[in-house]
Amino acid sequence: MTVEDAQIGGAEFTADSRVRRGMWGQREEDTPVYAVVSAVADVTGDDPCDLPPLARVIDPDALNALFSSDSASEDTVVRFQYVGHTVVVTGAGDVEVLTEAEKEE
Repeated sequence: MTVEDAQIGGAEFTADSRVRRGMWGQREEDTPVYAVVSAVADVTGDDPCDLPPLARVIDPDALNALFSSDSASEDTVVRFQYVGHTVVVTGAGDVEVLTEAEKEE
């Protein structure tokens, strides 16, 4: 996976904030885990393949299962730390990656 792939996969950047958002869809490669790794790679400027395994901080299968299940609503939120950033995944399909400066605002 490359940064270009992540951008093609649906990453969206809001002009009115420094929060990066990515959305997942129905395609197999558009999962919450894919969206998290893609969004974090964009924020850090790293190639997604160069990031540490997401499994070191959260169970990727559980994350995908939670947001793919019928029990997840738009109000469902998971927040965790990954490579020095706070990552917020929502049931609405958004992934927000907050930098230290954004967390303090």
